[in-house]
Amino acid sequence: MSDAKQDAQRALRADRVSISRALRLSVPPEARPAPVNMKDWIRQRKEQLQAARAAAKQRRDLLKAEILSAAQDVAREERIAARQETVRRQAEARTARAYAREDARAIVEFERGQPTRPESKPKTLAQEKHKLVSYADLLRMRE
Repeated sequence: MSDAKQDAQRALRADRVSISRALRLSVPPEARPAPVNMKDWIRQRKEQLQAARAAAKQRRDLLKAEILSAAQDVAREERIAARQETVRRQAEARTARAYAREDARAIVEFERGQPTRPESKPKTLAQEKHKLVSYADLLRMRE
């Protein structure tokens, strides 16, 4: 009786195994959740890891290239900004020199246009005129 029971269980188990194997084999290899045997599973896992490593290396290389490109862009922008700052300072210096020259010319021209003051001559009074008197002296004389 036990042999018959075991035979029935073996038959069921063998049937289940063959059905599950047939189901697994009916799915394409890339869509299978796990390979049929351990050797295939190890091979598949190794391929997955190699693909993941290659993808990670490619991403790292792309990131390095982007970082390098960004650094070069920043350096280029800094060089351009420094060049523009130098040009701006040179232009400011040129205009300052030009303004200084114009100011000097204007000063010279202004001074030329001013009437020259004659040297002070001692005032000579006419014979009939008296000596000039200061205001303080005038006040003293009135008292």
